[in-house]
Amino acid sequence: MEFKAKLNLKFYVISLLLLGVVIFGWYSVYFLNANEILMEDNSPMDKQTKLLFTIFISIVVASWTLSFFTVLKQIFTGFAFIMDADGIHSTATAINVLAFLFVIPIQKIPYSAIQKVSEEQGQLTLHIDKTKLEMIPILRIFARKQYHFFSGFTVEEQEEIKSELNRYITQDENS
Repeated sequence: MEFKAKLNLKFYVISLLLLGVVIFGWYSVYFLNANEILMEDNSPMDKQTKLLFTIFISIVVASWTLSFFTVLKQIFTGFAFIMDADGIHSTATAINVLAFLFVIPIQKIPYSAIQKVSEEQGQLTLHIDKTKLEMIPILRIFARKQYHFFSGFTVEEQEEIKSELNRYITQDENS
């Protein structure tokens, strides 16, 4: 049996906000390089400082752009995650780094990677062994040991997800 969790309205609102941030970020890189930026004493910003700002802003905006593409992939599939006998597929996790939100794609969370399922502050959380996650290897360093399901599920939906998870985990342990 396959269980699919649909995206909720919050996800689409966040994706629009992320699109705005990405557009603003790339525009700021363009603006920084297309205009003369004056310092406090009305002297123009030197080229080395402008280059340093451009590199820093470009790295941050590139990571937000990758996060936006991950969110777009989620929107096109229309599901927050898909759960079947092999694991949890087509999902993503978010991490805050220096108050910036980054979305990291996860190809698969196998049931063997799940150590515990808990409910924290009304949100389902998986405690996982991140070395067993199937994802782009360089992104694994950003993955956390906890996977939080997207909030917005009703209590009934959370119970259904939890029971499906427990069913698959016990099947995985028995085989």
